[in-house]
Amino acid sequence: MAFEMRQGTVYLEKNSGRRFILVNHNPMALQSLRFWSESLESAFNLGAPEHISIDELIALRSSGEYEELGDLPVETFKAMVNSLVAGGNFPEDEMKLIKSLL
Repeated sequence: MAFEMRQGTVYLEKNSGRRFILVNHNPMALQSLRFWSESLESAFNLGAPEHISIDELIALRSSGEYEELGDLPVETFKAMVNSLVAGGNFPEDEMKLIKSLL
């Protein structure tokens, strides 16, 4: 069985209706980026990344407070990563990891 790293998984916070998207940019450090959206209709705020650890993600998934909505289509995810790269809002070492997602 091959291991596949999922990218661009969207989660819905059931109580508030907010969503976030998860970008697994640094699996060796067991760390991902999270970008929030205020509603189902609003865009993800790519200018406000949050780091989320694997432990936080496990707790979040098991809490029952979030619903997984699936992954973004590959082309949509690539466009999002291109926007992150163009924004240049990350330290150089993280930017390398983000660029590797393309």
